[in-house]
Amino acid sequence: MSQRSKRSVSDLDNHDIPMPDASPVKKTRGDRLQRMGTDGGKSRLEVPKKRTKTGQVYVFGNGDVGQLGLGDEMLERKRPMPLKSLEDEEIVDIVAGGIHTIAITKAGKLWSWGCNDQGALGREGEEMEPALIEGLDDVNIVKLACGDSISIALSAEGKVYSWGSFRADDGILGFSKDQKVQSKPVLFSALEKFKVVDIAAGADHAMALTDEGHVYSWGDGKQFQLGRRIMERRKTNGLVPERLALRNIVHIASGSYHSFALNDKNELYVWGCNNFKQTGLSEEYGGRVPDVIETPTQLETFTNDLIVKRVDAGEHHSVVLLANGNVYTFGRADSSQLGLPDSLLDSLEKQEDDMYHVERESTHKRAIGLPTAVPNLSNVHHIAAGSNHTIAVTKDGKAYAWGFGESYQLGSGSDEDEKVPHLIEGQKIEGKEILVAAAGGQHSVILAE
Repeated sequence: MSQRSKRSVSDLDNHDIPMPDASPVKKTRGDRLQRMGTDGGKSRLEVPKKRTKTGQVYVFGNGDVGQLGLGDEMLERKRPMPLKSLEDEEIVDIVAGGIHTIAITKAGKLWSWGCNDQGALGREGEEMEPALIEGLDDVNIVKLACGDSISIALSAEGKVYSWGSFRADDGILGFSKDQKVQSKPVLFSALEKFKVVDIAAGADHAMALTDEGHVYSWGDGKQFQLGRRIMERRKTNGLVPERLALRNIVHIASGSYHSFALNDKNELYVWGCNNFKQTGLSEEYGGRVPDVIETPTQLETFTNDLIVKRVDAGEHHSVVLLANGNVYTFGRADSSQLGLPDSLLDSLEKQEDDMYHVERESTHKRAIGLPTAVPNLSNVHHIAAGSNHTIAVTKDGKAYAWGFGESYQLGSGSDEDEKVPHLIEGQKIEGKEILVAAAGGQHSVILAE
């Protein structure tokens, strides 16, 4: 999931994807996707089923570049506001990029709105209000992943469609080695020979999971979010997907600049940017964690006693949803990104200092590397991480938000940060059941019935 803040700078060749030598995965010590049949005795993963419950789209937060979809006369909402232009479209899912949003209909069609820099909307025309993405007439989309200026769609047949562009520090990196920007959806030919069952996107990188449990990554790799070294003078090499040295993966997820993969033994691997301890690897490194994790490394906190259901992550914080409905967070905490009260943060900082005998730098932003359960939050079935805020949806249809609130993206009616999860309320959603949520850089979206 992408986490771009407002206006930040942040067809591949049809050839076989290079299979790199399996660089060693650092050894430290119930499937999330359905499995189907067998092939030569090997079980394979299924493409996920699209959600079936339809709902009304509600938006809140900042909409300066159209990410709320409410037109150019309504650029900010402090509480959830219905997006009436979509009320007859049978929406079943929503995904937020940094400053754009896409909704999936029951028929597998896509509506997009928001900033269209580098083709993120997959269409031309109106940006401030939703419009249909064309060119996918015979394609049934079941899942989406959005980055800052890149969008990726997964079809029911396991094919990947993509549009937009990746960015690097110095500007546009490109959509492929041959094309800077792809303004309309195209079949992603680099993965065409595979059956893909899951997709994920960071700010400027992407991942795909095949039915054989293999992970491919591509995009910008400066922070090692691709799980491999990309030389600066050949950084467009990152635009070609390559397979990671991971096996039997059942779930993938991305923060802005870091990535996760979960295997069928409940072993969670993480790599990429770690400047705010967002990989959660403090224990594995004895507290002296590098700012970048170059290769997939197991996060030992999550064992068979803590079964992982889903992972999501923001710019510098990470969120893990367990099968029992509890939520764990780690990473940056200076704007309440972790949903932990100050007293608990103080205790965790002291615990880390005592455990690792590492003197905390006074200039360092507040960050916690020990994955910690969010207090007083349970029965959660869905999580969505934005740049610096998070929304959790419970099984009884309520949504809770916490973190950075300056743009009203928490739906509380205030621009103050929320240190701990607060119930999202409002006249427009009174009595509604919240189904799912999406979180962008400065805006949030919920689907309710």
